[in-house]
Amino acid sequence: MTTRTATTSPRARRAFLALSLCLPLAAMGSAHAQQGARALIVASTTSTVDSGLFNALLPQFKADSGVDVRVISQGTGQAIDTGRRGDADVVFVHARKAEEEFVAS
Repeated sequence: MTTRTATTSPRARRAFLALSLCLPLAAMGSAHAQQGARALIVASTTSTVDSGLFNALLPQFKADSGVDVRVISQGTGQAIDTGRRGDADVVFVHARKAEEEFVAS
């Protein structure tokens, strides 16, 4: 019997790719980074936080970039609202229609 770990599943690889692309870009352009604070705020769904993905990825991101990441665990709608208010540098959710509407607005 073969078991998959979260670090080898296709879903985890896609999430890692998304984080590895989004977080450095956000670090360069965020108001926090421009003010000299080396931190990012991520509003993310509870399921992603509960999966342990951030716990697995963020220590290496911090080691590579020197940027701290604070993750706010929320429901999708709350995370999008947090981003809309400008209270997060990155919004990490999984509701395509809501994501598209947020980006379009």
